[in-house]
Amino acid sequence: MKQDKLADYSLQLARLAMEYGKDMRGYGAKKDQFLRASSAIGANIAEAKYGNGLADFANKMHTALKECNETKFWLELFVPENEEQGELLKKMKRLNGNIMRMLIQSLNTVKARTDWKR
Repeated sequence: MKQDKLADYSLQLARLAMEYGKDMRGYGAKKDQFLRASSAIGANIAEAKYGNGLADFANKMHTALKECNETKFWLELFVPENEEQGELLKKMKRLNGNIMRMLIQSLNTVKARTDWKR
């Protein structure tokens, strides 16, 4: 159940990032990096679901966490051009934070298992 919520959140974030990216001006390659990082979160979570054992699962989830952290950086860097963009930015920051907390919790749970490296 939690895994599906995590996948849903990551999909929402990727869609919001695409929406936000449509109106971004003056960021060039930074915009592309932001869009790649924000969509890579969900892609890695999806891959983790069908990983080869717990170690592969943990690796994919950790990669998703790293992409989440990069997305956090971009969200802090961007300056909204209007109130609507400001609200969208706040929503993405909140969603990204929720995803990060869930990923950390999942990784801590996996790493607490004695057989996770198999």
